[in-house]
Amino acid sequence: MLFDCSFARQVWASSPIPHPEGGYAKESIFANINTLLNLKERRCATLEQRRVWPWILWQLWKRRNEMLFEGRCLYALELVQKASRDADEWFSAQLVEEEWRKEERLSLPVSQRKWIPPVPGWSMCNVGVAFDRGKGLVGGGWVLRNERGVVLFHSRRAFSGCRNRDDAKLVVVNWAIESMRSQRISKVIFAGEFGDLFGATTRPEAWPSFQFQSSVIRKELEGIEEWRLLVVNREANRGAFFIAQSVTKQGLVNSYVARGHPEWLFEFFVNESRNF
Repeated sequence: MLFDCSFARQVWASSPIPHPEGGYAKESIFANINTLLNLKERRCATLEQRRVWPWILWQLWKRRNEMLFEGRCLYALELVQKASRDADEWFSAQLVEEEWRKEERLSLPVSQRKWIPPVPGWSMCNVGVAFDRGKGLVGGGWVLRNERGVVLFHSRRAFSGCRNRDDAKLVVVNWAIESMRSQRISKVIFAGEFGDLFGATTRPEAWPSFQFQSSVIRKELEGIEEWRLLVVNREANRGAFFIAQSVTKQGLVNSYVARGHPEWLFEFFVNESRNF
């Protein structure tokens, strides 16, 4: 249906994509897809011409369903033109989104290269995440401090089943927010290395590809009276990151919440609270 029926052959003949020598294979869909994936190596068409083929396949499938269920179908040339327009719109949208991301990275507040205390009346929850793809293991850590830099609580948790680092970050951020909600913490600043997630949450219109993540985070935040999101670098987030890393590097997978700071990070947090 995608390559060998008479209508599909008309579509491919009308498209700017050059035919393989001998035509498309009748016996192997794999061979035909492989040919399309390797158009770049043949250097026989422009980028704009080469990139349209996924939309041609999609339009062929859609038109098949239209013909079966609605009794109508585009002409071959009309289908190619529709696929070309859809491809151009999609790639244009990616350029716009990349510009939004660059703008967002410039406009999002990023702290200095050390931990900065929150304003009076607020607490800061630094959130760290460590991801080990080989082990399929995610470590999460958060540290809640007041305006004087005193650690009020900290927590560690191990997660599994995350496919990539983006999934790991979303899981850990949601866990940290849920923890603050269950502790009935209000006026809290969530700080971490989450430029994309925090940007999508505060300005979802500028991060359309993160709509799902932003909606999940905003739903978690509903139970917190007042909150802010702050993007920080690793230097300003080391305490939370060390706790998260203890899961993946040291195998400390027991989850817990405790008052104060971890005993093994006593010197780190004391020194950090003295340096601002």
